Amino acid sequence: MIPVVNYVPDFGIPQEASFWMPTEDEIPDDEGLGCFRDVWMILNEPLDDARRIVDTETTLIDLADRAALSSEEFEAIARIIETGEIDELSSLPAGARFSVQEVEMMDWVESIEPPLGNLELGVSGLAHALSAIGAVPVASCRGHIKGWSDKPIVYAAVDEPRAQWLQLLVRNSGCGFHIGLNREEFLALEGPSIRHMNRLAQTILTLFSEGGNVFERWIDLDAIDSRYEW
Repeated sequence: MIPVVNYVPDFGIPQEASFWMPTEDEIPDDEGLGCFRDVWMILNEPLDDARRIVDTETTLIDLADRAALSSEEFEAIARIIETGEIDELSSLPAGARFSVQEVEMMDWVESIEPPLGNLELGVSGLAHALSAIGAVPVASCRGHIKGWSDKPIVYAAVDEPRAQWLQLLVRNSGCGFHIGLNREEFLALEGPSIRHMNRLAQTILTLFSEGGNVFERWIDLDAIDSRYEW
């Protein structure tokens, strides 16, 4: 049971989009861009790593969808997946609905590094996919009733060529664009559910890998890494 928000997406790139992109000097050493809280930089994600995260996320979304019968159960299962604290599963009614294979999957989630890169289920894939095509994700949220976004959303610095390349993919996935209040330098991609966002991430990686080097990398990681050379 994946929660779906009553949301009419805007497929058009916002007219006020600035298409601002940071330079290497503007990338902070220990935090993210845009004064968001508890964020970090995900830069030039390797395509194979992004694909692994998106594929893992797809599997985990399917698992949560099958097991949860309410939005409350989904929220609890999503948090267990994100934190790896599967001992909490035994206290959930949904825990009895997990198959042996699904319990093994949850054991796997606990035993490895955070499978979604410490981001939330349903938006981690899109954040990493955007990074893989050279955009700069800066914040994300899978949507919470009392959170800073009530729907799944990923904010990113995206230049105009990438935004135009993304537009049809965003439309076909049922997602939309948005410019947040006091976040005018960033383009937000949002959708009615995490499944829509995951579908967009899959499409981005598939078409980008099939198209070869569609875009040049915006950020030079060597220039950033040189800050730490002694």
